[in-house]
Amino acid sequence: MEAPFSQVAATALINLSLAWVVGLLAARFWLTSRTVSWQQIAANKLSRTMPVALVACAISMVFSMWSESAVMADVAWLNAGPAFYQMLLTTHYGHAGLAAIALLAGALVAHWRLNPHGSNKRYVVIIAVLIVMVAIARVSIGHAFEYGLFSLAVAVEVLHILLMALWVGAVFVAGWMVLPVVLAHESCASTERARYLHTLSDWATVALVGIVITGTYNAYRVLGSPRDLVEGFYGYVLLFKISCVLIAIALGGFNKFYGLRAALSQQNAISQRGLRIVVSILRIESVALLLAIIAAAVLTSSMPPGSQ
Repeated sequence: MEAPFSQVAATALINLSLAWVVGLLAARFWLTSRTVSWQQIAANKLSRTMPVALVACAISMVFSMWSESAVMADVAWLNAGPAFYQMLLTTHYGHAGLAAIALLAGALVAHWRLNPHGSNKRYVVIIAVLIVMVAIARVSIGHAFEYGLFSLAVAVEVLHILLMALWVGAVFVAGWMVLPVVLAHESCASTERARYLHTLSDWATVALVGIVITGTYNAYRVLGSPRDLVEGFYGYVLLFKISCVLIAIALGGFNKFYGLRAALSQQNAISQRGLRIVVSILRIESVALLLAIIAAAVLTSSMPPGSQ
């Protein structure tokens, strides 16, 4: 069954903004030392952006619940107000959504309280715990929750969401926020540049391995048979998502085995050209991952073959 556009758009916005939050948090953790100017400039940029990402995620969740209310009440989207308030007060969907929004509000308060004081470890740990709880709240309104809150299905789905957010967020933040600062403020390769690029690559690799494992389990759980991959709306969208992920993997592999080597060259011209290549590939990879996020939103808003 195809989901209404508003539901798909809302879910995609939640996934994207959550990835943004996780990517900002990871990048801040990687830039702990701040021994050179570009690290401090990048860290300040990340700090200014975090409240925007948290608010965007909360607004996306309100949008999602409003859209779901309109569908459940079978009314026009603009007329869903009464159904929306009823959902918030009486349904598990509404309660889980309110919990997620409250957790995001808590993360926003933690950002304002801890960020000015430079409490980097406390900052990262507290916000990370709150974001994990947001992911649990999100999964509690999905298909996996049918197996129970403490089931393997829920644990795997939470891990899948967080790992996907880490991979997507790290790529977006590195390609569009951090590495352009490096290009503007560092003329040649350095130890700090190498540390950031290697950490980004290593964490992305670990996240990718986890995504493959959890994604394989989820596909096994929701698909009735391998034929569902090539038959039916759900299978077609899942296949498209897998294709986008494979393209992103190929681009990441190119960066890991070619782009990073050039970006870390001791020759200034080669290192700058290599870093520009890394940034360009990351941005192309971010487009492939954006398409994967949209596909994931369609899957989340659709009925799996195994449940039909």
